[in-house]
Amino acid sequence: MLEVRLSGETLSVPSDVLPTSDSNQEIHVILSSNDILKIAPSLWTTIFTDTRLRCLSLVDLQLYGNDSQTLAKYLREQTYLVELTFDSVLQSVYSFDHILNEGLQHNKSLKSLTLTNLDNLDAATIASLIKHNNTIKYLALTHDNISSGGGEIIADALRTNSTLVRVDLSHNHINEQITTQFTSILHQPHPSLTQIILNNNINDNQSVPHQNSTEENKPETLPFIVEEKRINDVEPSTPTKKFQFLSIILVTFLFFLWGIPNQLNDVLIRQFSKAFVLSRFEAGLVQSAFYMGYFIWALPAAYILRRWGYKVGLILGLVLFGTGSFLFWPCAYIGQYLPFLISLFIIATGLAFLETAANPFIAHTVGPAHSSEKRLNIAQAFNPLGAIVGALIGTLFIFSGVELSPEQIAGMRADKTYETYLKEETLRVVRPYAIIGGVAYLWAVLIAIVPFPANTKAKQKNDESGRANELCRTLFLLSIVAQLAYVGAQVGTWSYFIQYAQDYVQAGEKIGGYLLTGTLVMFALGRFTAALFMHCGCSPSILLATFALINVLLIAITVLLPNGIGLGALFLTSYFMSLMFPTIFALGIKGMSEQTTKFASCLLVMAIIGGAIFTPLMGYIAVETKSLALAYVLPGGAYLIVGIYALLAYVLTTDRSAQA
Repeated sequence: MLEVRLSGETLSVPSDVLPTSDSNQEIHVILSSNDILKIAPSLWTTIFTDTRLRCLSLVDLQLYGNDSQTLAKYLREQTYLVELTFDSVLQSVYSFDHILNEGLQHNKSLKSLTLTNLDNLDAATIASLIKHNNTIKYLALTHDNISSGGGEIIADALRTNSTLVRVDLSHNHINEQITTQFTSILHQPHPSLTQIILNNNINDNQSVPHQNSTEENKPETLPFIVEEKRINDVEPSTPTKKFQFLSIILVTFLFFLWGIPNQLNDVLIRQFSKAFVLSRFEAGLVQSAFYMGYFIWALPAAYILRRWGYKVGLILGLVLFGTGSFLFWPCAYIGQYLPFLISLFIIATGLAFLETAANPFIAHTVGPAHSSEKRLNIAQAFNPLGAIVGALIGTLFIFSGVELSPEQIAGMRADKTYETYLKEETLRVVRPYAIIGGVAYLWAVLIAIVPFPANTKAKQKNDESGRANELCRTLFLLSIVAQLAYVGAQVGTWSYFIQYAQDYVQAGEKIGGYLLTGTLVMFALGRFTAALFMHCGCSPSILLATFALINVLLIAITVLLPNGIGLGALFLTSYFMSLMFPTIFALGIKGMSEQTTKFASCLLVMAIIGGAIFTPLMGYIAVETKSLALAYVLPGGAYLIVGIYALLAYVLTTDRSAQA
């Protein structure tokens, strides 16, 4: 058989790439490594209309919507192709479903199908293919992250199939309980199936032979199916692992990136109070405008994720984030408070997309469910590093250090220089936000260029009713309440931290900014140590309860002792609040299916509205009582709610584990 290898730019340029038809020798076409280039439609036509085609291998390819339509059409009509391989092919889950449902299910020539290193393989669609295709004899589904639930669906389908001879399910995640189901299939009369290969521990191949087969009559190798198949001497798992690793790096950086504007809000509250002569309540509207964006746009973000996937949601979020940041420049020249609030709302809209996508991507998509809390805590540990950078940017480049007394203000008004001073203070926010906007645009380009592993789509029986049950379960609903309370407490605690230092220890705004940076360092340290505690076996729920109750005590000191001791206690709260967001998030979505996770994540992101509620409410309490310290009762109550939630979560997860 003649092999024809095509790769790179050759795939995107229409040309005569196959040998002339003078020879009747059968051909094996291998397409590989197109990066982001689109495959020319005429190439598909050339390949599939050649009657010598017997084998087709697609390796390390990025396929697009038009490709799936074309492949489905030709595979449905094909009468010559006998072997087909998909190895490390990236495409949307919906596109791949279309190829299987509309193409391969109706194919009448294929004898061997290999699907390997595919992160978007849906067990329900494979089961449908097994039930409806009556020509495939050898099926390999290796390195596809097939879960035990997916294995169960495939096992049910195999019982109805009468043509498959051998099935290879090695290098997946199928537990022993489901393995016994495959064994039982072969221990019962089956019209065709003689061998199932399972490998659940990567280094331990487990072959389940038919009860009537013997070592003498079992073939050592079967046509078209070769275990650990490689084409062009490329390790099959290399492309998928490479792209997944790059995507994890790109997404993890986003946790750092969105920490910067989140923390700059605390600087803006102080800066706008000075530049626009605002009360504490009015300045607190910075957080209201910001977190309202999260609340309003989290649900549309979830829809986009479910429709087009994580990658599109992340790119759209970064573009909105960058646009809102660049709008600070015209806002500064307008010189009014409201345009800044609109720009902050646009930034928050972008961040709503980023958080709705990034949190479930790290917690649910790139690793096992049992370590989701630890994995998300590690990724979230980069968020306080961004917050530290944000606080330093605000302190060094936004705060001027000029704090005027009432007498100086009166003098400047008399000299007609006060308006110029306010204008200069307003313009100080432009350059930092322009740089942040540029970084956001750059990162959007990088995510667009780097191929992302396609989304997994875990269809289950009674999917819609199961999704409703998952969203209505007690732990998830409690997680929404706890997340709202926590975000409100965190944002409120930091928003007035500088003001607290100024009011009770007479620190200047620069010193207050450095103290805020210090408490963010404690926050980052807490994230890393919490991940370490969990890695050493500490229960995430118990650790969360302990940290929350310690913060209740620290806030009590902050309220009752409004001096250096109270400031020290407030400084330490950041360490103990550090694990709250990722742990609540991971506990809330734990055990959910992929599609439910995206919608559940949006509801948890919407709970960030707590930041819009607590900050102006704390400002109102401070104005009415003339005591900022007393306003910190509100975060103290929120930490108590988180502590109670953590204890309930421990009880509920323990009960669920016992029932399982």
